[in-house]
Amino acid sequence: MRSFLAAVSLITCLPLGGFLPTEKELHRCSNYFPLVGMLAGGLIYFPAFWASEYLGAASAVLILLMMEGISKGFHLDGLADTADGFLSSRTRERKLEIMHDSHIGTMGVAAIVLVLLAKYSCLSSMTPKAAATAAALSVFTGRFALTFYILISRYARESGLGKILYTRRPYAGTLIGLVISVAASYFFFGNCFFILPALVFIVLWNWISNCHIRGATGDTIGACEQLTETLVCFQVLFWDL
Repeated sequence: MRSFLAAVSLITCLPLGGFLPTEKELHRCSNYFPLVGMLAGGLIYFPAFWASEYLGAASAVLILLMMEGISKGFHLDGLADTADGFLSSRTRERKLEIMHDSHIGTMGVAAIVLVLLAKYSCLSSMTPKAAATAAALSVFTGRFALTFYILISRYARESGLGKILYTRRPYAGTLIGLVISVAASYFFFGNCFFILPALVFIVLWNWISNCHIRGATGDTIGACEQLTETLVCFQVLFWDL
């Protein structure tokens, strides 16, 4: 239970009182990211549906606020830093330095704007049920993407905050995430294959990360989450059409 709470504290802004996870609990918390994603997705499903039902296309802004607000935009920062590093056309070492810098450059700003615009355009074009489904599934699949990406990748730095997640491989968490994904896919779409594009993308993202910096960092983990969320929004949009 404490490892689950550690996962909640790490990737959401849900209040946990004075709970402070230990290093050992953080080692195992990536196994619980899919469960945290399921919880977060469940929390925003009905608010997203009601917002879309009564506010129309304008509700997309409110839904986006809920999707990003549940983690205080934590993963958007990783997306921006990754874009600054990967698109800098520098050496591996210099890319890692750029990504470590807390300042956001032009490419980082562009990445955030484009991802948010993509999500907004999808959500504003959907029926209320589809928008709520997209919000909930995006939040869940994005958190499952964290677990699967950590499982198949290796850490690129000798040290760093993200390295603690690579102490133990989240095999159990990946299995849990797959089971939830298949169940959710069957419940919403009547088939078990909705998760496949996300899995393919995560493998591709791991390859891209290896090409640039020969591994993963906390920033590329966050970028993976955001890009997976965007992919899911497009998938639900095509399904709704």
